[in-house]
Amino acid sequence: MYELVDTVDSVDLAFLPDMRNIAVATLLEGRFLTHRLDHREVASDIIDSMDDLSPITTLLQFAGDPAGLRTKYRGIGDDEIFTVRGIDDPLWPPSEALVLPQGTLSDYEPGELVSLVVAGGEVCIRSVYGPLEQVDVTAAVLEVVPEDESVDRDAVVYQLMYDQPDLFTKPGPPLSEIFAVAGFEQSEDSVARTGFDFEAAAATTRTNIVSNTFGVEAADARALILFGDIIRDIRGEAAYDAQQRAEAAVSDGADELAPLGRSEVAALALRRQLDGDGAAEGLKHVADALLKAGPRQVKAAAYWLLATALDRLGDAISAEKALEKALDADSHFEPAVLSLAEYASTRGDAVRGLSLLGRIDPAAGADLREMLEPYVPQDRPDLGRNDRCWCGSGRKYKVCHLGKNVLSLDERAHWLYQKAGGYAATSNAADLILGLAEIRTAHLGGGDDALSKAFDDPFVSDVVLFEGGGFAEFVTSHGPLLPADELMLAQQWLLVERSIHEIESVRPGEGMSLRDIRTGDRHDVTERSASRTLVAGQFICSRVVPIGEMYQIFGGIEPVDPAQRTELIAILDADPVDPESLVSFLSARFAPRRIETRDGDPMVLCEAVFELGEVGGLRRRLSRKYGAADKNRWHWTVDSSILGTLTLDGTCLTVEAKSERRMDTMIDDVMTLHPDADQMSERRLSAEEAMAERSGEAAEPVEMTPELVALLDKQVRAYEKKWIGESIPALEGWTPRDAAADPTRRDDLVRLLDSFPDEERAGAMSVRRLRAMLDL
Repeated sequence: MYELVDTVDSVDLAFLPDMRNIAVATLLEGRFLTHRLDHREVASDIIDSMDDLSPITTLLQFAGDPAGLRTKYRGIGDDEIFTVRGIDDPLWPPSEALVLPQGTLSDYEPGELVSLVVAGGEVCIRSVYGPLEQVDVTAAVLEVVPEDESVDRDAVVYQLMYDQPDLFTKPGPPLSEIFAVAGFEQSEDSVARTGFDFEAAAATTRTNIVSNTFGVEAADARALILFGDIIRDIRGEAAYDAQQRAEAAVSDGADELAPLGRSEVAALALRRQLDGDGAAEGLKHVADALLKAGPRQVKAAAYWLLATALDRLGDAISAEKALEKALDADSHFEPAVLSLAEYASTRGDAVRGLSLLGRIDPAAGADLREMLEPYVPQDRPDLGRNDRCWCGSGRKYKVCHLGKNVLSLDERAHWLYQKAGGYAATSNAADLILGLAEIRTAHLGGGDDALSKAFDDPFVSDVVLFEGGGFAEFVTSHGPLLPADELMLAQQWLLVERSIHEIESVRPGEGMSLRDIRTGDRHDVTERSASRTLVAGQFICSRVVPIGEMYQIFGGIEPVDPAQRTELIAILDADPVDPESLVSFLSARFAPRRIETRDGDPMVLCEAVFELGEVGGLRRRLSRKYGAADKNRWHWTVDSSILGTLTLDGTCLTVEAKSERRMDTMIDDVMTLHPDADQMSERRLSAEEAMAERSGEAAEPVEMTPELVALLDKQVRAYEKKWIGESIPALEGWTPRDAAADPTRRDDLVRLLDSFPDEERAGAMSVRRLRAMLDL
């Protein structure tokens, strides 16, 4: 009678206790489940549906219900509906709620029964009248619910319905009352025999999930769970109350929290708890509680967790002190060693940073070590240990600057940029980094390799730092740790806006001279790599930052087409600049060029062939629609442009268009004008596909007779005169004639003409003639 399903090819499936799938809509057809209302439900038209109605409300999760019924889970998504309906208790309903149209329960009283029934595949709410059907499922439930185990309640109900087709076909007592009378207990979505310890079973399930997810032992999983539960329970509490509750919970669970003393477990605990509002505050309270009431072996981990919380709260100085205490407790505690080495880097002390990294596995700090090594000061080989120091202090070199040489700010500028980048990568910018990388990837063509490249793209990283606010956050949070000159430089960089620059001259391998087209400022930029490929006259989008007396570009160089300048300036002038819009606009150059019609639609070569049978009055109807025919061919024209053609050959009609939208319109017209038309074939080929298809075909040579040459020359000259007065996209909508007369646009026009072939040939515009007409 009911359909058991072997393969999951539909969403409206349910499980039986033996894990077989069943088509739930068919199983539930004509079934009634009831619920006894309380005063909150009657007042709000929201029903706590989990214990009694969830086997049927399952159908509402697969699709919207035309009657306006819907399910909502407390704590998942927006809970505004509960507030709107006057529910002040944040813990009710505890899980699944059935939200009814307002006024549905206005005629009900608390204690009365309401029922859900499935009729015609739809969930309906019905009143309950008359005596209830008596239901005894004790024996049947005993067969599917073993001792010392809990079973999914909905699965049990579905099994009962499957085995007893007449069960629940009339209103009966609520499921919660049926199971209670039969001697079974419910907890959330499970049912078990009386006396079953649901809490212990849930704890075991959670432990197994965490253990399997992170590949840790059960004891480690229990520590992670308890640590997370404490933070969750105190979030949003006043500071004093949160601290007291955290200390009490840590004291009660001290033995269970002991595995946090191992670095790998502590790192997992932190990774699971850093997101969300109040996470840093909660982490600080629990770290303090671990120091006061936790087991001794977690001391180093507790100080490291405290340092992480303080860092997130913007107190880098106190965080650094906490890290020092973590290493006092365990000098080789890896997470604290790494964090303190990063702080040493921020302070500009590469020597100390590398010394700290020497305490741990080289692989753990490989990236940081690679960053620090170039910034180790080099001693003066021309001075002996006992010579007077080069600085003029009068002291011996060995007690003054030996091993303490300071790199110049020019030499440390890139280090400063790396520090900020490292901070942003571990801060709250993860979602922004991923989002911008995905935007970049979409234009690069997709794929894992493209996404990896986008993550490493200097332009994406720079947008995260500046337009995304990561650099400002770094300066605010870690500024007190920076050397004074680096802090001043960082503050200068915050004042620099990304802009569009015209390259005025290039010194290959050395640098280039740039003019900011938004401000008119000119800068000589030191740039060794890109200066080998860029040429004067190009436009680039970049951030040109000062370093002492010179300027450099950090964060990539994005080429800009002259026609893009106005739109890009609008993006850059926004306050604030939108990171997503900026990355999307400048990444579009990676996407394959799309050939478009004048309407902006992708150009697609479309052809459809119809067999008409009897032509009848079709000719007349086509002429009324498209105008008079030219030798059995009708043209769809708008403003002298041909948008499509229809060609009649006997009883065969061929329709052609250069965009799918136009083609769909013409096909609809044909079927309206001649309903008996039978479409025999259809072909749609993008312009890019057509070009690729034809690229391998040898072109037939065209014999250029003197008459043909003269005709082409006459047409081209007429077009040239028309062209200099037309709006040109490459000139940002200016006409060549107006651009030639405007000193601010003349250079753009010259560059455009320089891009045309110099060779004069029949049928092509002549650059020489254009220059003469424009007085260039």
